[in-house]
Amino acid sequence: SHRFQRDTLLLSLQPHMHYRGGTFRFVAELPDGRREPLLHVPRFDFDWHHRYELAQPRWFPAGTRLHAIGTYDNSAGNPDNPDPTQTVWFGLQSEEEMFIGFFEAIWNAPKPREK
Repeated sequence: SHRFQRDTLLLSLQPHMHYRGGTFRFVAELPDGRREPLLHVPRFDFDWHHRYELAQPRWFPAGTRLHAIGTYDNSAGNPDNPDPTQTVWFGLQSEEEMFIGFFEAIWNAPKPREK
């Protein structure tokens, strides 16, 4: 999770995992407690690391939390899993695992005018 310290204009989201990546979601939690789903990748694919640009950049007030939520599939049923018998740790190699929710934003962004 990342807490926006300033008013923020969110421009893009990019999930990052390795071979055992299963699902990936980004959810914004606003200061009043409301949750807003932003992106859901139901079947993460290591060969397709997409950067998702928002069709309309989304403004969030300071105090909003951006949550990255995901699952792994370390089973033998995952054809991309290099070794389902191994205990998996964080690492830089693709046979190890990562979970990073990259995003691009503009800090101190003024709230856009409503049309």
